[in-house]
Amino acid sequence: MRTGQIGPPRWVGIVARTIAVALLMTAAPKASEAANVTLAWDASSDGTVTGYAIYYGNRSGNYPIGVNAGNRTSFQITGLADGQPYYFVVYAYNAEGVLSAPSIEVSRRVGIASSMTGDFDGDHRTDLTVYRPTTGQWFVLKSNTNYAGWSAYTWGAAGDIPVPGDYDGDGAMDMAIYRPSTGYWLILTSSSNFSVWKAYHWGLDTDIPVQGDYDGDGKTDPVVYRPSTGVWYVLTSGSNFSVWTYTLWGAVGDVPVPGDYDGDGKTDMAVFRPSNGYWLYLNSNSNNASTAIQWGNTGDIAVPADYDGDGKTDLAVYRPSTGVWWIVKSSTKNQAFLQQLWGASGDIPAPGDYDGDGKADLAVYRPSSGAWLVVKSTTNNSSYFSLVWGLSSDQPVP
Repeated sequence: MRTGQIGPPRWVGIVARTIAVALLMTAAPKASEAANVTLAWDASSDGTVTGYAIYYGNRSGNYPIGVNAGNRTSFQITGLADGQPYYFVVYAYNAEGVLSAPSIEVSRRVGIASSMTGDFDGDHRTDLTVYRPTTGQWFVLKSNTNYAGWSAYTWGAAGDIPVPGDYDGDGAMDMAIYRPSTGYWLILTSSSNFSVWKAYHWGLDTDIPVQGDYDGDGKTDPVVYRPSTGVWYVLTSGSNFSVWTYTLWGAVGDVPVPGDYDGDGKTDMAVFRPSNGYWLYLNSNSNNASTAIQWGNTGDIAVPADYDGDGKTDLAVYRPSTGVWWIVKSSTKNQAFLQQLWGASGDIPAPGDYDGDGKADLAVYRPSSGAWLVVKSTTNNSSYFSLVWGLSSDQPVP
């Protein structure tokens, strides 16, 4: 096929089989089994378009496999290897076989349960949650009740740091705290309806907890960053928490900002350097090859998340002095950015996918009033909702 001037399609969704597995509450497949992924995109507005073609592969920017999806706007690709990352683009074509420019690249690690930041009820939407340090209580306003129902749990003590994550791999967040005084991680599992807990000793009193799925098994790993040395210590869930690794990545003054920057379904080690505004991260899909990008100023708060919905973490900062968010879009290979005013003095940024469209929404928690103010990405950031949930001393836990 030839490449021409047809406008590129735009993704509207990517659904891995593991989402359906979680909803049906069946067992997760073994790593040796084949997996499926369903892709969906907007129809091209070009009247000459007669169909669409999908190309994909295991590395970003490299798509050796192609499939003709015909004249439809969704397609299921079968026979994918469980536990492997895949990167997809879609082209439109006309009767002469002329291809459009590609869509943005989207990625997904298939066959692995996926969880949403701050999603304690398992509906793939971020809940409004606060942690009350004075009592160790968690208050969850549930998105699956349209933020009408709530639950409260006591799990923590004075000095504890909330470290929510999907440690049991059931697709919902577990309530967890890191206790610097002892170096213990204490995890209340969502798969037990928050009735069973686990404890792991991993860290020192000066370490910073940086939990994430570093081994790509769909479960959160207990991880600490040691600011005095710049070393990351990872206790892998894939080994049933019996094997650990360490990596030097950071310097004194750096802020750890872990995220999936290469879209392979594994958390990458990354730091934000306030002294010069650089982000430095190791790409887990490229044998930890490093990337450095300047984005931010001294005083900015790093707020990395997937704001454009391509499966990759975007570089983003919130500027408390102005209330402006500055976001570099990974879907444009970090060439385009979004700037939006959303916040006031004293607000705490709390991004998350509150509307369930697969994109992180701009959100702040206002301690002075206990209000959450969330901009909806489903409306192209043109509308918002606000709810009061919390006290002035509470910590937002998106």
